[in-house]
Formats: sequence, structure tokens, C-alpha cells
Amino acid sequence: MRALLMLLLLLPSAQAADWPRFRGPNGAGVAESGAYPDTLEPSQAVWHTEIPLGKSSPAIAGDRIFLTGHRDDTLTTFALDRTTGRLLWTQDAPMRRLEKLNRLNDEASATPVTDGQNVYVFFGGYGLLSYTRDGKERWRVPLGPFTNFHGMGASPVLADGKVLMVCDQDIDAHVLAVDAETGKIAWRANRPDMVHSFSTPTVYRPANGTPQLLVPGSYQLVSYSIADGRELWRRQGLTYQVKSVAVLDGERLYFNGWAPGGEPDQRIELPPFPEALKQLDKDGDQHLSKDEVPQEWQPSNWDMQDLNKDGVLDAKDWQYYAQRRTSTNSTMALDLRGDRQAELAWQSQRNMPDVPGVLDYQGVLYLIKNGGILTTLNPEDGSLLWQGRVREALDNYYASPVAGDGKVYLASEKGLVTILDAGTTPQVRATVDFGEAIFATPALLEGRIYLRTQAHLYCFGGKVN
Repeated sequence: MRALLMLLLLLPSAQAADWPRFRGPNGAGVAESGAYPDTLEPSQAVWHTEIPLGKSSPAIAGDRIFLTGHRDDTLTTFALDRTTGRLLWTQDAPMRRLEKLNRLNDEASATPVTDGQNVYVFFGGYGLLSYTRDGKERWRVPLGPFTNFHGMGASPVLADGKVLMVCDQDIDAHVLAVDAETGKIAWRANRPDMVHSFSTPTVYRPANGTPQLLVPGSYQLVSYSIADGRELWRRQGLTYQVKSVAVLDGERLYFNGWAPGGEPDQRIELPPFPEALKQLDKDGDQHLSKDEVPQEWQPSNWDMQDLNKDGVLDAKDWQYYAQRRTSTNSTMALDLRGDRQAELAWQSQRNMPDVPGVLDYQGVLYLIKNGGILTTLNPEDGSLLWQGRVREALDNYYASPVAGDGKVYLASEKGLVTILDAGTTPQVRATVDFGEAIFATPALLEGRIYLRTQAHLYCFGGKVN
């Protein structure tokens, strides 16, 4: 027994100090300790390594960095040495099918998750796979094909011995729990009223209640029991297509969501489907074709509303689209109440980002929007603290902001990385041009910053402990 205990102590495992999933511990994007660089000049990198194409973000445990990528028709998972950037191993998975992808998406956009001993990855073109920290395949779970207009975007998370994967899509949306040890499906929670979304879930452990998986989706956020997938509660009020990660601070949850058509001046109230049929169904087939729907009622992209891609709108298509035209883009704060429905604390509609999640850091909420528009809010009541443009980086943003050591780091699509002094009125310390596209969210750990560009992984900072 003593020998077994000693062995367990020696085995690596993901600790709170690691950065084990998308955007770090529970998706918050905050490094709690470490002295981080004031500038990130590429020429001053500790190391940089050429890597395969991909938009996943680094997941880190111990001395390993895990990433995914793609080349030709091959999906790949690989590990780098955190100290040197040396490639340790690569494992390929077959691409069972080509996903239909938005130009901003990628075959390898989902970030790995690791418990320190093993790593778990998801590809929309294949499904879930698990490898040991040394690259030996443990199991694989083929999934799909998926009906997501832009391709899949959520990343897996780990909790209570399960790999949890949100598979929101236009047909057959669901959350899947897979036993992390065996790869066997533990439970599946169907989400028939959800369509395509891209948000990675958040784990919530109330002091007196059930461990929960909080999953934003179309128009609502739903809480599931991690143990068995039971729905515990849901909260309405989200926009129709969500992409960001909800951030937990004690018993308060912050979330931002934006989608086209969700601005106040874009909202249109459509009649219920039976009434629409009476008005518009010229051929009496109980569906609405494109030439039957008035131009002012039509979606900008018909295929996005035609969920089953049969060329016409049925009752589900119409209900989804009608809700979309009245949904609201916003940042919201929810007060969680254990197993009971969360209460809305406040809601703000000020300059919502499309993809980047809200950052909750040192008593300030940060939001970065396309055009370099930075907004800071009071987390207590959502009131505006400051708003302006990051003049040195007027660009689009898809990476989420991260923070550590009193600094906030922003990375833009064209490769402009800005370092801010944290505070209600952020001050720019430096902006650096990497000359390569950046979609991945940086990882921060023990004073080092790991930044993925289109073709490289950079490491900045001091000595690894």
C-alpha cells in the first residue's frame, strides 16, 4: 500500500497551477500567480517552434504543452516540451469527413483538455480521442457527422472522471459525457430546442448542491448534473448563437453573447408559424419556401435558418428564426443558487464582442470587440467604467483576453498583441506585431506566456519552475 501511495505521488496530474483546458482553469483566463512580461517582442522569445496549422489553444500540465492541428487530410495531436519547445510526439487521427467550415473556423479549433496523466481531444471531422501524456492512444469515440453551419467550435472539459463535450448543432444537439478512463459513454443529454452554437461549458460546484455543467446555448443557459446528465435548471435571455465561455466568480456567473440581428434596432417580431402559414403558404404544403416569405422577413442567409436543409422552413425553423429576430445581444450576470434556477443580477448591451469571452480580473470586467473597442464594466451592477479603442490595434478579435500579474493581454486576428495595465481605465504598455494571424487564446503559467500564431508557438517569460 505504501509503495502504491508513493507511486501515485510521483505521477503527474493537473493541478490548480496548470492551464489544463481552453482559457485555463475553468475557462476564466486568469493566472493567479507569476510575474509576466511587459512586452512580447518575437525576437525576445525564450523559444518558438514551427507547428501544424490549427486554431486550438495550448493546454498545459507539468512539463507538457498539448495542441491539435491539421495537414492535408490528417488531424493531428502533438505535445511539446514546455521548457525548450521541442516536439515530443505526434499522433494522427483520420479525418472521417470534411466539415463545412466558416473561414474563421478550423478543422482543429477545439482545445485539448488534460488531467496531467492523459490528454483528451475533439475534432469535428472525427470525434473524441484520448492519449497518454507520452502519446500512446488510449481510446477513440467516433462522433458525427454534425449539422453545424459553421463547423464545430466547443472544446471538451474534464470533471469527476468524465470528458464532457457539447455538441450543439441544427439537428440532434446534445451534451455527451464519456468515461475518461474507458472511453465508454456515461450519459447523453439531448437538447432538442438548441441549434448550432460554439460555447465551451463551465463547471460549477455549489457548496450545498449538485456538481453542475453550465452550458450556454441558443437563447438559454442550461445546468446539467455532471453525475448523470439530468437537467437541473435553465435561464432564458441569451442570444441565438453563442460562442464565448461563461466565467464563474464564486456564486456569480458572467457571460456575453452576440449574434447578427441581435441589436435593438434590428429586432423584428414575426407572427407564430400557424399565422404565417395562413398569410404566406401559397401552395398549401404547410411549409414556407423562399419565394413565399417577404423580403423584409427573410434571413440574410436562408441556409442558416433552414435547419434540416430541405429548402423550406417548417415549424421548428420558423420558431428558431422568430426567436432570433427578438433575441438580445448582451453581457449578463447571473446569481447562482445551487440546484435552483439562477437569478438575473444585471444585463448590459454595451458593445458586445462576437467571439471573445468576458474577462473578470481584479474587480473589473473586460470586453474586447472587433475594431479594437475595449469596454470595462463594474462586475457588481454592470455599469460602464470605461470605453475606448486600442488605437495601436484596431483589428478584429477572436482570441479571448487573458490576465496575470496586473496585466491584460489582447491578441488580434492580424497578429497584434497588446499588453494593458489592468484597471478601470486600462493603459497600454505595449503593442507588438507578430506578422501572423492569431485566433488561439494565449496560455499563462508560472510567469511564461505561450502564444500560438498561424504557424508557430511562442514562449515568453522567465525560467520554468
